[in-house]
Amino acid sequence: MVVLKHFYPIATLALLLALPIEAQEQREPLVFYTWEDFIDPSLIEAWEEQSGIPVKVIFYDDEGLRNLVLSRSDLAAKIDVAIVDNATMHVLQEAGHLSEIPSARYEQFWPDACTGFGRPYLWGVYGLVYRQDKMQSNISSWRDILNPKSYLKGHIGMLGQADELMTTALAGMGYPIDSTDEMYLRQAFSLLKLQSEYVTTYDYIYSFILSDPENNDLWVAPAYSGDQYGLNDIQGIDTWQFVVPEEGAIIWVDCLTIPVSSIRKDEALAFIDFITRLDNSAQNSEYLWTASPYKEVTSLVSEELREDRTIYLDKDSLSKAIPFKGMKGADILQRTRIKDALLRYYDSH
Repeated sequence: MVVLKHFYPIATLALLLALPIEAQEQREPLVFYTWEDFIDPSLIEAWEEQSGIPVKVIFYDDEGLRNLVLSRSDLAAKIDVAIVDNATMHVLQEAGHLSEIPSARYEQFWPDACTGFGRPYLWGVYGLVYRQDKMQSNISSWRDILNPKSYLKGHIGMLGQADELMTTALAGMGYPIDSTDEMYLRQAFSLLKLQSEYVTTYDYIYSFILSDPENNDLWVAPAYSGDQYGLNDIQGIDTWQFVVPEEGAIIWVDCLTIPVSSIRKDEALAFIDFITRLDNSAQNSEYLWTASPYKEVTSLVSEELREDRTIYLDKDSLSKAIPFKGMKGADILQRTRIKDALLRYYDSH
């Protein structure tokens, strides 16, 4: 049985460095690198019982750290399966860090998201969560946190990842979320600087609340569909709500990948095949209250989940949805520099 623990960045790197590659050849656990609470633990148990191969789950809560780990051969060699977002897939693939993976034989919502180097795992919407009991005004747009009302000062969270920060600002200004136009990016940076005096944290809200469940100062933040249920569970309340911003649904797709330096590719692929089997994908979707990428799964999940329009979007919302886009390394670096400059500004004011 896998014991799920939270690893912070330094601890994660230390743990990976301590894992000997030679030990993996002696059928030590497969190492699964993923977000916290992002798989039904009973699926891990079922895999271990069926295959006889144990799994060690290591968590990240920072995409930059994850990308660093997967781009370093000495660390990536100690990882067998990793969760990577569709926007980053292209960068890691082009840099030669990922192994090719056969595509699933099922009809998919976003068939091109994971290229040929990943298998779709889950998908959902990037939007807003808010404490309904704390709101004095309607929350329905990115503008509600980018140009906030005065009562929200000190109660806004932002997701301090380069892509998500710029996506939020660009979407709120009505610009393309994958824009590389320097004028748009400068305007987005200026807006985020002005907004920063209202921000209490740039940590991912789920990690922030998980580390301090008694915190009542964070009321609204960007998040992913389904996060509201986890936040309510952690805090023992029923007031966190999720909304798809009126600017339109922004779609994320997470992919199961195998680092090219993994020495256990066959076992890793078997694990991926098991996790993405329709019945198991349905179970995972139900447990996490997150959409499966496989269309056939919608008939296998509960009616309550299937009808939740923050999870399984209706046809009209799907037709208007905008997936996160893969970007070139130079464009990612530009957004990372903007993010770093914003955080330095925030820390000094």
